[in-house]
Amino acid sequence: MNAVTGLEEKLRGSFRYLAEGQPVGTLHGALLTSPLAHATIRRLDVSAARSLNGVHAVVTAADVPSDFVMGTAILDRPPLARGKIRFQGEPMAAVAAETQEIANAAIALIAFELEPLPIVSAPGDALNEGAAKLHDSGNLCSSFIYSRGKVDADFEECAHVIDHRLTTPRQVPAAMELEGGICIPSPTGIELRAATHSPFYTRSLIASMLGLPERDVRVIGSPIGGSYGGKEEIHIQPVLALLAWTARRPVRLILDRPQSMAFATTRHPFEIALKIGCDRAGRLLALAADVLVDNGAYASFGPEVLDTGMECIQSAYAFKSVSLRGRLAYTNNGVGGAFRGFGALQTLTAIELAVDILARKAGHNPLTFRRINLAGANDPGPLGQAIIPQPELPKVADALSALPDWHDAKASQRYLSGTGYALVRKGEGFAGGGPNGASGVLALTLDGQVTFQSSLVEMGQGLESTVRNILLASFDLGDADICCATGSTDAGADSGPTSASRGTQIALRLIRAGKMPFLEKLYVGAAEILQVPMDALRLGPGGFYQRMAPQNKPDLSLSDLAASAGEIVTQIVIPGIETMQAGANVHTLFTACAARARVRIDRWTGQVACTGLDLLPACGPPISPVAFQGQMTGAGAQALGFCLTEHQPYEEGMVMASNFDSYFIPTIADVPDIGVHPMTWLAPEDPVGIRGGGEIGLNAAAPAIANAVASALDAAPTHLPVRPEWVLDALARQGHTP
Repeated sequence: MNAVTGLEEKLRGSFRYLAEGQPVGTLHGALLTSPLAHATIRRLDVSAARSLNGVHAVVTAADVPSDFVMGTAILDRPPLARGKIRFQGEPMAAVAAETQEIANAAIALIAFELEPLPIVSAPGDALNEGAAKLHDSGNLCSSFIYSRGKVDADFEECAHVIDHRLTTPRQVPAAMELEGGICIPSPTGIELRAATHSPFYTRSLIASMLGLPERDVRVIGSPIGGSYGGKEEIHIQPVLALLAWTARRPVRLILDRPQSMAFATTRHPFEIALKIGCDRAGRLLALAADVLVDNGAYASFGPEVLDTGMECIQSAYAFKSVSLRGRLAYTNNGVGGAFRGFGALQTLTAIELAVDILARKAGHNPLTFRRINLAGANDPGPLGQAIIPQPELPKVADALSALPDWHDAKASQRYLSGTGYALVRKGEGFAGGGPNGASGVLALTLDGQVTFQSSLVEMGQGLESTVRNILLASFDLGDADICCATGSTDAGADSGPTSASRGTQIALRLIRAGKMPFLEKLYVGAAEILQVPMDALRLGPGGFYQRMAPQNKPDLSLSDLAASAGEIVTQIVIPGIETMQAGANVHTLFTACAARARVRIDRWTGQVACTGLDLLPACGPPISPVAFQGQMTGAGAQALGFCLTEHQPYEEGMVMASNFDSYFIPTIADVPDIGVHPMTWLAPEDPVGIRGGGEIGLNAAAPAIANAVASALDAAPTHLPVRPEWVLDALARQGHTP
């Protein structure tokens, strides 16, 4: 799908998700999910469902290889519950039938008996001796320990020390497109059309489960109707593939919203305890942090989320000494997974709140305090690793200080206002050892278009329009001469997952690396056809022109070149940019961003509204300004949810919000004007020259909003989202009356 067409379809309301447009004869899928959060499966009888007229397949864990489990760093999750239930909504069986009504009726015929097990609902309790074990290995999924310097001694030297605790929310991705797709079997393989960040990873996993060669599994994962990390992990695709392979018919399976709210991975709630101190001049000396994370029932990306959060807990600042501990606990509270911000959001919000508290205690302006404590351009990374230098940090701080003042509306007895700041950095791409390299293809296709082929996925973030802009700038062609083919294993090249803000920089690096070899092939072919030297030609809109005989149309069109020479292809491979460091998953490439937020607090109701937000991302020149603006404004809206409205509560393992009438996402009415001020300068010697904009805006916006609340109330939030009851209590403590 061409990017322009996709945009037009979205504007017209005719855009189709991957689960739409099913072939004739497609069956309808349905899931049986657990009503309990922790239980042993004593009986699961599907015989009545299998005998129902119109049912073509019923699958359970017995239809999955006994050693097949899913995961990333830790493989611990079966696609269908195997003997034990670990969260409410976990799939136990699935049906494919002629109609959705028959499929639902078959689900109702499945007889099962569950023996309840003790619920593990609080991460602290989960790690206590004697807690019910979710997994044979226990409830500690992962841990993190790091120290540098002499923390206790440096705290003794501090003139000012503060402690702060913050608990962050469980945020739901809430994408418009629900989890699901279509799977079409053939005699030897399958075609899977289902949202995924990584078509090649999905292909590998499905092939392994079904016992098929990877070449016989085709995965189409783009375009996606929103993800925010929720579709980075494998979701319902294995069950869908198993149904189609068993039924030998195409199957369409889509979760409904209540199923999705229980089944989808969520942002991990963090409990963060910080202690930081500075000397009399305001120089940061010591940081001690203890972080406890609710991982939910299966590992998913939890270990990587914990590592990233702990790496980012120092933000953009230089501490003389640090002592960090993080623990990730299994609970029965759904499943935590990848989510935009990826652990850094939680810890960056906590440290930015603590920095403001300390600055006020030490008598410093929060902007000046940040500026004097920034990490040096050539300092090692936060965990002592070698990183690409960041000379842009002071420029970002200066630009934040230089923003024009906001002018408040008339003073009112009813409303308070406050301004908050943040200056953060986060690793881009994957930590050392992750899938950091990438491959792609530049091709002149038989229809005469220069095409970039990759498995990078369009999720609505503007990847396709960005790639088209890169192609136009690289080859001096017309818009009709280029094409972007993404998000499928048909690309012939594994570009790695579209996550961790890596999509744009990977595409740019691939096209840069392949440009000259590809151009040489084009010029050789054109020169041979036109019987002229290569240096007598130039490539321009539509094809090749002879330099000494200029005319308005090409001497050789791209389509004629392709017709004569055939498809011209250049395979591209680029290495990862990473630092390997024993004992720690660390990043080499970091992105910086500053933010300023303004809030208005209603003294009568305790309601908080964000009335202004400025973002200053240091990502280099935006390749697609419209897409970049969209990324930043979307990040601001998601930050509002994180700070002010969104939380998915669990009570004794049971999900409390099953739809958007009880889980409150910010609407357009809640989002203020968001000023995006791109910091386009990166060092001339920077090896990449750009940074991705996918996550960094959110990571800066949320702590700025939290600090604005703290500024208005002279009290820093200890729980997010900020609740009206807490605001009213804080106002009462400050002597404010309604």
